[in-house]
Amino acid sequence: MNTYYNFIRPLVSKILLLFFLLGLCAPLGAQEFLTGLRTNPQIIKENQQHREIFKQKSTAEHAPLLLPFFEDFSNYTGYPNEKLFMDKQAFVNHTFPVFPPTIGVVTLDALNEHGELYPHLTTTPRGADTLTSRYIRLDSLFLADTIRRITPADSIYFSFYFQPGGGGVAGAGVEATIGNQPEHNDLLILEFGYTVLEDTVYVTYWDQVWFSHGFNIDEWLAENPLEYFRQVLIPITDPKYLCDNFQFRFRNFASLEPQQGIAGWEGNVDQWHIDYIRLDVNRNSNDIFTNDLAFVSPTTSFLNNYQAMPWKQFQPSNMKSNFTNQLTNLSDAARTSIYQYNITQHGNVVYEYNILMHAFQIMHYFEKGIQSQPDQAFPAIGFTPVLKDTTVFTITHIFRIAEAEDFALANDTCVFEQKFYDYYAYDDGTAEYGYCINNQFNVAYLAMKFSLKEPDDLSAVRMWFNQTRNSANENALFSIFVWKDNNGVPGDTLYTLEGNRPGFEEDFLDFVEYPFNKKVPVSGTFWVGFQQHGNVQLNIGFDQNTDSREFFRFNTRGIWEESVFKGTPMLRPVFGEITSSPNCCEPSPVPAMLKPNPANDWIEIINVKSRITNIEIYDMMGRKQKAEGRTENSGIKINISQLPTGIYFVRIHKENNTFETLKLIKN
Repeated sequence: MNTYYNFIRPLVSKILLLFFLLGLCAPLGAQEFLTGLRTNPQIIKENQQHREIFKQKSTAEHAPLLLPFFEDFSNYTGYPNEKLFMDKQAFVNHTFPVFPPTIGVVTLDALNEHGELYPHLTTTPRGADTLTSRYIRLDSLFLADTIRRITPADSIYFSFYFQPGGGGVAGAGVEATIGNQPEHNDLLILEFGYTVLEDTVYVTYWDQVWFSHGFNIDEWLAENPLEYFRQVLIPITDPKYLCDNFQFRFRNFASLEPQQGIAGWEGNVDQWHIDYIRLDVNRNSNDIFTNDLAFVSPTTSFLNNYQAMPWKQFQPSNMKSNFTNQLTNLSDAARTSIYQYNITQHGNVVYEYNILMHAFQIMHYFEKGIQSQPDQAFPAIGFTPVLKDTTVFTITHIFRIAEAEDFALANDTCVFEQKFYDYYAYDDGTAEYGYCINNQFNVAYLAMKFSLKEPDDLSAVRMWFNQTRNSANENALFSIFVWKDNNGVPGDTLYTLEGNRPGFEEDFLDFVEYPFNKKVPVSGTFWVGFQQHGNVQLNIGFDQNTDSREFFRFNTRGIWEESVFKGTPMLRPVFGEITSSPNCCEPSPVPAMLKPNPANDWIEIINVKSRITNIEIYDMMGRKQKAEGRTENSGIKINISQLPTGIYFVRIHKENNTFETLKLIKN
């Protein structure tokens, strides 16, 4: 169900909220509303290069898996790990779930492997995503010194955690939910499969072993305020599954919202989040704990309000006093934990927070909830950068068990890149929903507030737009505005850029830049936003994990109002020199390239027009894997033979204080 809320009068608001909870409210009565994403850009980008990677994989990589099987989706995003799963329809992410067991889940929804809405979906539930494991050897145990047959006496259990989408922190209100809740008739299904040879043809049989109708997680929270995810354990006792080609698969049935008559309305719906999948012998129905300390969600910026900001505008008052970490203990008792973080710049450690000498007893989640020990959950930030140019600081947090082996090491590390470039960003760069405003009264504005340390020249605005079904918003017209501040709301107009339409860039972040035709001087507090012309929804990206409601306003009836939705519209003001218009007729410069790509041992960087100062290679989690200082231009060769197979980003820093980021696929 898409989320919307009327903000006309308090009494009317309460009535409409009641209708919303009953599923009866129509968006035409709402002044602002959220809608599911029509596409998933990250999945689209991965799909573009996945075929070539897959063709080059060796058959050995697709041999049946051995026990134990474990996956918690903690150290990557995008497609499910192809060494464990056969299909690519589900989406591994860190931002859609609410309090998962550990950081990262896999989400089944209404978008296919190309990141697009399934064309066959209607308002009646139909099959959507599938997450299918590779073949797993359940016929034999491969021990250190022997191989033996598996029997039902080995007590094999399959377990996982799940959560329906559209959840929120208890008591935060309907406007603070993330994603979309499956309706009652929508389903999440688990099936076990095995393959047999019948008349020279291999046939796979699938048995449904578990399912859930759609529901709201408030039903769980009423019984247990800590049960945001529920664990399911299923014994495997039927001998037909004890074969060398056992598989499991999750499937969801999704249904679209009824057509509301608003262009740009329909989008992604009915999410289910799955985490911490385990399959092994010697388990039982009480085997619900693991000796695992882990991060629950991505860590935070060290800036008070921004995820990124212009380096020239930084001042010490922009710094937070503490980080906020969500940490958990999944064991059945207290564990002694160790925590530390470090901050690096250009590969060099510039600050280290280390309390290894002060281990702490951490109570398990199922008794005390998220870790609250202040030195670990809210560590002090004893660092203030001195900035002389654009730069990036990499903040690496580590949280692990002190006295014993940790069950899963991948979820013990969390990384954040603090960027100081030429723009402000309240959002974290990932859209969980689309934000729309109703123009039924021919007034539809959105404005975001920013404050400067010193006067500067505004040169462009970057915006992220959700592609809607049938591309309904591609021809939507809007004007970009810059306003002075007037006692906390937009005042006099400083600049207007008319005749704009939503754009969809091919770069990694999927922001499109709208250059101004002149520099706009701004100082102190100012506002940047847009006016929507007509009632075709722009459907701007909406980050639901950073709450910036105090910094943006909407206007649909002649007054500026604060949003009721927890989150941030994805709009970023840009400073400095004006770039060329994306609509001009001059040929675009040829971008830098990597060859070969995919690559095995070496890559070469070509088409770089400026002198390169250094090169960095990051993995999908933002962890730096390699760095080299250079003084050449094109034709640089880099040895990548030591990098594990996967997807990386090569950042090329140039002498003019700019950089390019290229995607690399390592075979």
